[in-house]
Amino acid sequence: MPRPAGIALAALTAVLLVGCGGNGNPTVAKVGGESITQKQLDAVVAHFRSEAQREGKSFPDEKSAGFKQLRNRLLGLLVYRTELSQAADRFGLTVTDSEISKRLVTPGGSEQEGSSGDTFPRDSVASQILYERIFDRVTREVKAPTQAELSARRNTAMADFVARLQRETQVHYEPGFAPGS
Repeated sequence: MPRPAGIALAALTAVLLVGCGGNGNPTVAKVGGESITQKQLDAVVAHFRSEAQREGKSFPDEKSAGFKQLRNRLLGLLVYRTELSQAADRFGLTVTDSEISKRLVTPGGSEQEGSSGDTFPRDSVASQILYERIFDRVTREVKAPTQAELSARRNTAMADFVARLQRETQVHYEPGFAPGS
């Protein structure tokens, strides 16, 4: 019969392993307390590798400095999307699966989709819709005498919002994963 101390030690070890990324899916960045995992990043890298192959373009070797730069830029994209999602949550803005599916429909009537398990197209559309809704919310009070001036002022207001969002959101990159590193 196992001793209580042995059971407690086993439970503590399991908790520590999960907390330290022992689950095989370590965190590569935290955005305002929300984790971006290695698997999420790997999925985006796989999407772009597939796109490059489909277009007959080269893709950097995983051991190269070019790959590391590209991977970290793609992580920057995931961070940006997470920042947008968190801002949308604060505004109470959401996107439905139906709205995403409508945007993914091609002229032939079928849904645009990546390879099996590739969520990048759906995630891209969801982020675009959230951006548009945030844009509407942030710029709804902007006024101007002409349409051209209104567009310019609205674009400036949104750019200011995004800059403030990125400045104020706490982002922590794990070593070796920061864009520019």
